[in-house]
Amino acid sequence: MGISRYRYQQLVTNARPEYREIFKKRGINDMLHYSFSKFKELKIKDIPNVMLNPHIWTPSDRYYKLAHTYYSDPTYWWIIALFNNKPLETDVSVGDKILIPTPLGAILNAMEV
Repeated sequence: MGISRYRYQQLVTNARPEYREIFKKRGINDMLHYSFSKFKELKIKDIPNVMLNPHIWTPSDRYYKLAHTYYSDPTYWWIIALFNNKPLETDVSVGDKILIPTPLGAILNAMEV
């Protein structure tokens, strides 16, 4: 069995007031989920020497495939998703233009908090 990506994540309870009605309809008071760190917002001006590679989304595209093509590592798919503010591939439609920032090192350095 593989190593879980959640192995170092803390479990937290979500009991936010704005979800009270939804929880009530479902017969629960709160929800347990994994917490994740907030990413620093990526702004072009904060990334020295960044190049934006335009890509037109096709039916066979996947973030991990683009990450493999541009970064030689499919595990950095989330950078493309984060940069385009489209966290899921279902948020991208065929024909949409997305931007793929390179080089990877400059992006990672700019994200350090």
